[in-house]
Amino acid sequence: MSDDQINSEDRPRDFVASLEHGLNVLSSFDAASPAMSLSQVADRTGMNRASARRYLLTLAHLGYVARDGRSFRLAPKVLNLGYLYLSALPFSDFALPLLEEASAASEQTVALAVRDGDESVYTARAIAQRSLAVTVPVGRRLPLLSTSTGRAMLAFDPPEEIDILIESSRPTLLTDKTTIDPNLLRRELELVRGRGYALVEQEVEVGVRSLAVPFFDNKQKVAGAITALTSMSAVTTKKLLTDILPIVQNVADQLQIALKAGRSDINS
Repeated sequence: MSDDQINSEDRPRDFVASLEHGLNVLSSFDAASPAMSLSQVADRTGMNRASARRYLLTLAHLGYVARDGRSFRLAPKVLNLGYLYLSALPFSDFALPLLEEASAASEQTVALAVRDGDESVYTARAIAQRSLAVTVPVGRRLPLLSTSTGRAMLAFDPPEEIDILIESSRPTLLTDKTTIDPNLLRRELELVRGRGYALVEQEVEVGVRSLAVPFFDNKQKVAGAITALTSMSAVTTKKLLTDILPIVQNVADQLQIALKAGRSDINS
């Protein structure tokens, strides 16, 4: 069993292990391994070949996996699962137009991320219409502690919860600039909470500088974060804070107002 699977001691009484196994099979495919043999899937999921075969054939019958000879890959139907989640977000209907407007005004890529456990997940983005613009795919998952969106959301957690996450996390060196020292991370999160935004330079990707602003729901809980991703060669820190931060803050403010009012359309 992989580290990502649920510990058996934490399972509820009505836990359905077969569903977990099926989801683990789907999750075993990624950009590095878009197509795999039965043996490869079995190795990745920790199953024996017979079990992996049953799950693969069941998923293929349901349309979530495609089979090509001895090779298996995800089928387009898997996208339905992600679409259902995105369409159910309370801000899904009006977030994209705001991101597109902010991207046009800033000439930078602007994205929205939400929190999933100890990761930040991009759920929507508007890519700047210019050459060499920084891009980010919807669905990309990155560590909370390393990203501007993650820090913007995490900074407003209770201090004891932040300590637990920092102490239990396995720091990932995404670049040689990634901060992994626990004390430095705590200090940075305190700064983020005080100033209301997170600024990250080359900790996720070399040559990329980003800032993020959180937005809150009607219960004063962080609902997500808005980020602008820029090339360090094209945008200085001063320009980012002076010209682009207000644009990002405006998107966060509009989302926050809409969520607090319980509206699905900020223009209604």
